[in-house]
Formats: sequence, structure tokens, C-alpha cells
Amino acid sequence: MSEARRPDDRAAALVAPWRTSGRRQVHADLEIPIDVTFSYDPGDPWAVRVSFAHLARATDWTLSRELLRSGIRTSCGVGDVRLWPVRLGGRGGRLRIRLGGIGPPVLVDVDRRELRAWLATTFEAVPPGTEPDHVDWAAEVRNLGAGS
Repeated sequence: MSEARRPDDRAAALVAPWRTSGRRQVHADLEIPIDVTFSYDPGDPWAVRVSFAHLARATDWTLSRELLRSGIRTSCGVGDVRLWPVRLGGRGGRLRIRLGGIGPPVLVDVDRRELRAWLATTFEAVPPGTEPDHVDWAAEVRNLGAGS
């Protein structure tokens, strides 16, 4: 039986966070600038963490890497998270991210072309189908027992 592979430190170094300015739609006629940071950890290969910050307040969400890739091309998502391409606001257009929950939804737009380029670095670091090889499964099993 082979030992589970540990997360690849080289892969982690390949994926720098992507910081960008997004636009939060407050009303049909009012948008405010918002700082958005996308982060990827090859040790949690299916997830992308997204931080939305305005003034001194930040909100963090964890989104599926595959959901982001699909949202660049077509409408997708269900429930609290939905994504769709918007063909305005630049050569590559924008990606609209709708985050729901209690209260009115939050709509944030980011540059699609730049997101596509950043996502490509995550898929270079952890190619599709190899995600399980990057998880420290022994640590995950230990974490399951820690909650009891």
C-alpha cells in the first residue's frame, strides 16, 4: 500500500493570491468599488477563498474552483451563490457574482479575463483529476475525530 502524498510545497508557491478591484452593485444605478482577493491553497484543492472588502470591513466566502471556471462561460450556481458572465465593462467582460443569504443579495463584478488567467494558475498547480493527491488525508481523518 502506498503512502498518501503530502501537499506539494512547490504547487503552493505557484499560486499567488489575485487582488483586484470589483464593483458592488448597491442599486440599479449605484455601484461602489470593492477590494476582492481570490486565494487558492493546493492543500484544499477544490476550494477558492474570496474576500470582499470595503472600508474596514471584509467578508470571506469559499467557492468551488470548478464553479468559478464554469461561471466565466455560462450562468451557474444554485442557492446562495450564483455566477454569470456579463458582456460589458472591458474587452473580456465581467463575471457577476451573486451572494445570497439573509437579506438582499450582494452583486459583485470582477474582470472575467483576469479571473480566467488567475484560475489557469490554479489548474497548472493542481490539474483537474489530481485534486485528491494534494490532500493530507491523514490530517483530515484526525480533524474528524477532534470535533467529538
